[in-house]
Amino acid sequence: RDGGETWELVYSAPEEQLPLLDVWFRDSSNGVALGAYGYFLETDDGGDSWSQIQLEVTDNDVAEDIFAYDEGGDFHLNHLAKAASGNLYIAAEAGTVYRSADGGLSWKALPSPYAGSFFGSLPLAEQSVLIFGLRGHLFRSDDAGETWEQLDSGTEAMLTDGIELADGTVILVGLAGTVLSSTDGGRTFESHPQEDRQGYSAVLAGEDSLVLFGEFGVTKLSASDLGAS
Repeated sequence: RDGGETWELVYSAPEEQLPLLDVWFRDSSNGVALGAYGYFLETDDGGDSWSQIQLEVTDNDVAEDIFAYDEGGDFHLNHLAKAASGNLYIAAEAGTVYRSADGGLSWKALPSPYAGSFFGSLPLAEQSVLIFGLRGHLFRSDDAGETWEQLDSGTEAMLTDGIELADGTVILVGLAGTVLSSTDGGRTFESHPQEDRQGYSAVLAGEDSLVLFGEFGVTKLSASDLGAS
């Protein structure tokens, strides 16, 4: 409650053996946490208490010849992101992508271009969104996930997180020191591999640099480190 200076434990269930992989809040009171095997928790009191709910997937009209959703499967839910349009996206295991247009009350399984796991999504302008994951697989949709185009990431390393900077530059990070940048709205990417090859799990924008999180802890990366002017 003090900007990260101190922390208190509000939920712990190690006996479940279901790690939580992401958390997202709609406002100061209402949020969700999601993770392994479809584990989905919600709170309406700012995180003081949590309850498990079932992810409601409806309108599952994906093409039968595209691997997207197995009614009996409990896929790992890896990442949740909100688009400016209000849509929510969940990137999940086994090529699974979900979209919600009602704030997370219900979800639609989207046609998937790939059967491997997705570890992140990055909504962009209008109805555009990127999804990414294993072995550098990177896809773009300009119709809110109804159709997808594969992009050349230039890497086979796992892609884990992405952000769009204030100037429109798109940054993706991943394992093995992977840092990718795009200056054309996330259509093409340039690779800036870091020499230490340590894995990145998340990236945020600092005042004049990128703030990276990973197996090394926390570090900063300036524009000059990306070879930018």
